[in-house]
Amino acid sequence: MSLRRQIRIATLVFLMGGLAAWLLIQFPPENGKQEETLTPPIVRVAQVEMQSKRLHVHSQGQVVAHTEIDLVTEVSGRIIDTSPVFVSGGYFNKGDVLVTIDPADYDLRVAQAQAQVREARHLLMREEAEAAQAHDEWKHLGQGDPGPLSQHIPQLQEMRAKLAAAEAALKYARQLRQRTRIRAPFDGRVRSHNTGIGQYVTQGNVLGVIYSSDYAEVRLPVNTRDLAFIDVPDTLVADEENSKRMPRVVLAAEYQGEKRFWQGRIVRSEGVIDRNTGMLMLVARISDPFLRISSSPQSGEDRLSRLTNTAALPVGLFVEALIQGRPIDRLVILPTSVMFKDDQVAVVDQQDRLHLRTVRLLKREHGQAIIQAGLTVGERVLLSGLLQPVEGMQVTPELPNTNDQASGDSHP
Repeated sequence: MSLRRQIRIATLVFLMGGLAAWLLIQFPPENGKQEETLTPPIVRVAQVEMQSKRLHVHSQGQVVAHTEIDLVTEVSGRIIDTSPVFVSGGYFNKGDVLVTIDPADYDLRVAQAQAQVREARHLLMREEAEAAQAHDEWKHLGQGDPGPLSQHIPQLQEMRAKLAAAEAALKYARQLRQRTRIRAPFDGRVRSHNTGIGQYVTQGNVLGVIYSSDYAEVRLPVNTRDLAFIDVPDTLVADEENSKRMPRVVLAAEYQGEKRFWQGRIVRSEGVIDRNTGMLMLVARISDPFLRISSSPQSGEDRLSRLTNTAALPVGLFVEALIQGRPIDRLVILPTSVMFKDDQVAVVDQQDRLHLRTVRLLKREHGQAIIQAGLTVGERVLLSGLLQPVEGMQVTPELPNTNDQASGDSHP
């Protein structure tokens, strides 16, 4: 191929390429993709509603007897009898004879004291007769006023004092005789016994340990912040009428292979904040812990009242406690997922834009955030849909269904 022909071909290719480039510039190809339109994210919101709720307080403690004493003998002697109930775990009633000491020596003391009383009365009667005779003789002689010795006044005082002493000795001897029969000072139960028939005991010996069964107590540590939710008595609640107005307590424990419940009431606080834990001790009282007095819940009582006394409550058992709180009005209860930075929630306004708001969080419990202030009725609060809300962000709110809103509200 000649050089001239090659030049023509190259010139033609160049012109055709330039034409194609010009056509592409003038008539660019249409893009098949359409412009993407940004839509606001869909989020779940909840409308604010005001509610009233009792905020219960949780604690735990160990059951103790209200009264526990050493059973001590006040006389010496040999034990001749013990009650069948005077064994560890045995129940007794007030006035029951638990231990009997041989009374022979004390019967003798009573007899001797009775003889001394009779002798003192005889001496006093004789002295009174002599005094009357001396008074008559002096009056018959008519020699002025008689002196105290002439009227036997010191002798009478001495005889009366001896009689009083003899009678006191007789009373004491009878008391010692009565103390040979050691009786229960209250209704209760035996924790331990340290004696048996035939043993010689002296005054002050401990025969055993007993405790009362009328009611038991539990010391419950409570955080000082939680005291705002319950009515704490400042003094001991002694009478039955006032105790009924005190906060109820439901105790729970695994016992005898089952979840057991017992009901009591807060009767006092110990009034001292523990310097190590910052807790205040409240004392709960449980009446009839051993079910010795039959009782049943009254009709119409609430849930806390029905969870009560399903078994005898043993002393020493560790229990969990739910202390009834007082009702608080105008609370907003939402899932804890609504909270940001511990005290903020995201509110959706009428233009569907997010705004972060600081609220007063009262308490978190059972997956719920209980808000006391910072929200008004009807406002929409972000539940889910965004990990990190941005101030002023446009969203598409969606209310949850009724079942979702009600979830988690079944706690007492």
